[in-house]
Amino acid sequence: MLEILQQCLSFFQSTALKIWAVVSDICLFGYDLLEQLHVNYPRIEGLVVGVALAWLLSRKDKHPLLRAASSPLKLILDILDLAWDQAVEFLRDVWGTLVGWTKGGILWCRGKAVSFWSGGINLLKAARDKLKKKEKE
Repeated sequence: MLEILQQCLSFFQSTALKIWAVVSDICLFGYDLLEQLHVNYPRIEGLVVGVALAWLLSRKDKHPLLRAASSPLKLILDILDLAWDQAVEFLRDVWGTLVGWTKGGILWCRGKAVSFWSGGINLLKAARDKLKKKEKE
């Protein structure tokens, strides 16, 4: 009877070791695959992560564990959306300011040029009027 128990124990131990070997091989394969994607193929890694996250978000209402796992993802997406909106608003404000400053500078230069031109024309008219006055005398 003791031999049967030892054989059963040996069977369970060897089975557990084989299951552990398979699980560790699967984990090492997954880790090596992810490392290769991360180091050599970052665009494919991004695609895989994007597809996985899209799948997670599309299935979140059907399973409570997926719903719990997708909550932080939803928070991250909301934060990214808010950051994007703020960045776009900031760039619009900066663009508007730069355009305003550029237009203001151009208008100022134009005003100075027109003022200089008008002053020169007025000086020439005054000189012409003086010469006409001298001619009449």
